[in-house]
Amino acid sequence: MPFRPFFLLTALDALLAVGLWLPVLLGWDVSGLIADPPGWHGRALLFGTLPAMMAGFLRTALPRWTGRPLVGAGLWRFLVSLWLAGRALSPWVATAHAPFLAALALLVIAQVAAARNRRNAIVAALLGALAGAALCDAVPSALALSLGLVMVLGGRIAPSLTATHLGLPGKADLFTGRPWFERAAALSAAGALAGWLLAPDSGTTAAACLLAALTQTARLLQWRGWRTLDRPSVLAVHTAYACIPLGFVAVAASPGMATHLWTAGALGLMGVAVMSSMIRKHIGNAFARSAVVTACYAFTALAVVARAMAVLAGEEGPVWLLAASCAWSVAVLLFLAAFGRPLVLGRP
Repeated sequence: MPFRPFFLLTALDALLAVGLWLPVLLGWDVSGLIADPPGWHGRALLFGTLPAMMAGFLRTALPRWTGRPLVGAGLWRFLVSLWLAGRALSPWVATAHAPFLAALALLVIAQVAAARNRRNAIVAALLGALAGAALCDAVPSALALSLGLVMVLGGRIAPSLTATHLGLPGKADLFTGRPWFERAAALSAAGALAGWLLAPDSGTTAAACLLAALTQTARLLQWRGWRTLDRPSVLAVHTAYACIPLGFVAVAASPGMATHLWTAGALGLMGVAVMSSMIRKHIGNAFARSAVVTACYAFTALAVVARAMAVLAGEEGPVWLLAASCAWSVAVLLFLAAFGRPLVLGRP
């Protein structure tokens, strides 16, 4: 299970990066540990937690996607040390995770170039840009790039898992692929995210975001997610992807809500769903039913709702923030209860 160290670090870091809010919301002084808790929280998730998950996923998926053995297999183990060094320095050095992201991007570029696999060039390019965002400490740009990665990879994972669940030979039997529509959806999303970064309050940006919401919703609906209502592990992927168009809709009404629909929902829930699906596949029970894992998805979704509500709650905002932090922490603990043994010991 080549993803083991990365997924374990992801889970532990997700507990730390969000669990930090619990003492802050309870009024404890953590300035001795972290000078800027809100700033560190955002950087930790976008430059540390999510990239660790991406490293584990790509370390496992790239050989199959490119059709050749992993390039620089020994160097991937070095990434663990780079990530740990970045996390140790991150409370004091804002750009501490840039070396890890740069190394990850270079390894992906090497794999794609060796296989002459143009289909995955976009993944390598987005990772390289994310490394640049980490070096410049550009948190909003990192969120936009991370959403781009979720849109690319979610467009492969969601229909493939759905087709497998329904017993279809492949996702081509689930829907008819239309390259022109995929390009249009990608361009509309890129334009909307660019507007959100450069002019978030403009009417043009609002219109672009509504167009992106429509195209991403249409993209999601063609994957037939409603046919997975009896399979929480697949439904969670569709639900996470749905947070992308919901975030675009929220940009015009509440930019703060959009940010958290994207971070906690599209990135957080998708990360939990993808990791659990990959772990289950490798231990031989890809679609097994588990009350613990289903509860993990439910608490993650509850954290998304509570975090979005905190933006609208006014004086009650801290209560919703506390609820979101508790729900997220419970979700991560449930994930570790379900998958800690295979991640630590390498066996079911």
